[in-house]
Amino acid sequence: MNIAIIGGGLSGLLCALMLQRRGYSPTIYERLTKLGGVLDSFKRKKILFDIGFHYSGALAKDQYLYNSMNELNLLDKLKLEKYEAAFDTLHIDNETFEVPQSSVKFKEQLQKRFSLESAAIETFFEKCYESSTISSKPEDFVKVDSRSLKDVMKDIKDEKLRKVFLHFTIFYATAFYEDASFDFYAKIFINMLDGTRKIEGGGGAIISALKDSLTRTTIKKRSEVTKIFKDENGINALLCKGEKISYDAIISTAHPKTTLKMFEELDKKQTRYKSHVDDLEESPSFFSIFCLIDAEIKSNLYFYEDEFISVLPSRMHEGKTVATILAGSYYSEYENLSKDAYKKKKEKECQHHLNRVKELYDFGEIEVVDSSTPLTKQHYSNGSEGSIYGVLCSAKQKSLSVLMPRTRVKNLYFAGENIIAPGLIGAFLGAEILMNYFEDNK
Repeated sequence: MNIAIIGGGLSGLLCALMLQRRGYSPTIYERLTKLGGVLDSFKRKKILFDIGFHYSGALAKDQYLYNSMNELNLLDKLKLEKYEAAFDTLHIDNETFEVPQSSVKFKEQLQKRFSLESAAIETFFEKCYESSTISSKPEDFVKVDSRSLKDVMKDIKDEKLRKVFLHFTIFYATAFYEDASFDFYAKIFINMLDGTRKIEGGGGAIISALKDSLTRTTIKKRSEVTKIFKDENGINALLCKGEKISYDAIISTAHPKTTLKMFEELDKKQTRYKSHVDDLEESPSFFSIFCLIDAEIKSNLYFYEDEFISVLPSRMHEGKTVATILAGSYYSEYENLSKDAYKKKKEKECQHHLNRVKELYDFGEIEVVDSSTPLTKQHYSNGSEGSIYGVLCSAKQKSLSVLMPRTRVKNLYFAGENIIAPGLIGAFLGAEILMNYFEDNK
């Protein structure tokens, strides 16, 4: 079976490795000059900066990502790092909350601080534990949990406590997003608390480990797929650099909206499917500032004031913290600007976020090395509207509109942050579920 993979980011590389292990020899088509997409790292002034990966949960021994990486022999090539103390520090309404690396300790900490809510906190954690297991088995995934976080949090009355819990929704969408899918929230919440780790070398180290493992995969960089062909039997070819190349199946890790635009013609059912995909709500966009901070920062800092902003440390460099400042931004404000207008808008927004950070916390000197806008994210992810995590993982979309790997076009499959779930967990989970459609070919 001849299989093409559109996109050489994390999900594309994962799909290729998993297909290899089943006996296939896939071909990856990456439109950019390098692999990795938004997960990769980059260097400026000989300093390594992380783009889209800073840390993840589910990386403690016997947790989901740890087991998946171990199964793929990736852990031998990666070094996991624990935080010395709290991995997140939240600044909410002039109060500070440190998030420890233990769900039990965090629960006890909150029960002590919000004593009147002790019983409700206990119940909330129990419900989260019940839904926290991550599984790629088809029989587990088809059990749809349509509850929203708002539904499950209804007994939590203290507004500040609700905001503490809502912090964990930002890992796949928006700060304070009460309509998030509780099912996925619980998986993130517990697995972050009990298994948050950094990876030495950041996202680039994961990409390098995957690339080194692809011994039977053909990788074509600077190779944008512009058209996908099908007949009554399903997918039969793609177009790249003017050449039509035959394939038995195509896995697209590009955004589903982008992918379905590559077809010249779709039948009625497929057209309705495309309309459904086009109507899906996107997660928001972010502005990123890559900088050096003249202070040692050991915890990821999150500020929830009028506007959300975070400071994520990666590593130390000559006594300074290499960090990324993340703040909400809007794709629509950048998409139609001229080159000069874009540059001015970018500089203005960068300065605005820097000023806010300095007002919120005394970091000392901050040296800006580079920055990126929602348009940058759009370029590297081949996504939609520069959304940070693609399709929004809300309760409504999970229960009624979730995108599965197998599409309405025969032998076209989706993988990546837009199906199943976003982030590192979503990429692994989506790729593993996708493999249920491919038999061993050894």
